[in-house]
Amino acid sequence: MPRHPDRRSARPTALRIALFLSLSVSLSACGLGDSGSAAVTAAKLKASEAESARATKEKLEQQIADSQQQAAQRQKEIEAATR
Repeated sequence: MPRHPDRRSARPTALRIALFLSLSVSLSACGLGDSGSAAVTAAKLKASEAESARATKEKLEQQIADSQQQAAQRQKEIEAATR
C-alpha cells in the first residue's frame, strides 16, 4: 500500500522546522551571551570611571586644604613681622 502523499511531505517539513528552531535557539543564546558580556564590560568601565572621579576629587580636596594651610601660615608670618 503506498504512503499518503501529505504524510510524506509533512516529515521533511517537520524536520526542517525542528532544525530551524534548534539553530535559532543556538544562535540567540550566543547573542544573549554577547549582550551579557557587553553589560559586564560597561559596568566595569563605569566602576573605573567612578573610581577615577573619586581619586580626582580627593586630590583636589587635598590641594585645597594645603592651599588653605599655606595661606594661614603666611598670615601668621605677616602678623609676626608687623609686631
